[in-house]
Amino acid sequence: MELFLPGLFVMLIASVFVFLVVPRVGTVALGVMSVLTLIAVLWHHSYMFKDEYRMSTWQNQLHTYAPFVVLALALLTILLVLQNMFTGKGIMETVKAPVEVIQTSMQQAISNMPSASSATNMLTSTINKAINTTKPTNTSPTSLIPALGYKASNV
Repeated sequence: MELFLPGLFVMLIASVFVFLVVPRVGTVALGVMSVLTLIAVLWHHSYMFKDEYRMSTWQNQLHTYAPFVVLALALLTILLVLQNMFTGKGIMETVKAPVEVIQTSMQQAISNMPSASSATNMLTSTINKAINTTKPTNTSPTSLIPALGYKASNV
């Protein structure tokens, strides 16, 4: 098997770019770079294979079905307009807006959430009991750091 050095160098440079440069680039810049790369790849592909695309003739057989497709779309449009005129309900009225779908799903998620008291398990309750039992009781509250139970100074 032959080792193709230019391909190896391209792979090495690309891996350095991916691991060192790409994580430091913002999302907008990455999006723009990916769109530009896609455009460049499509142009290069069409440039390399333009003869194959020119010689391809399977699409020519589809032009015989074009009138039927146009008539079917026109008939479907007429039927949908008639449905909207006579029933008053269009096809889009049955579809909820994305905001409504998000609001209903969020309300369902909130109602399905467990309460905060049920969030503790046996391990956390044991730790909480151990912390509560080791609190010092002899010291005055003014000499303690609030909520920690340690002395504020060596007085």
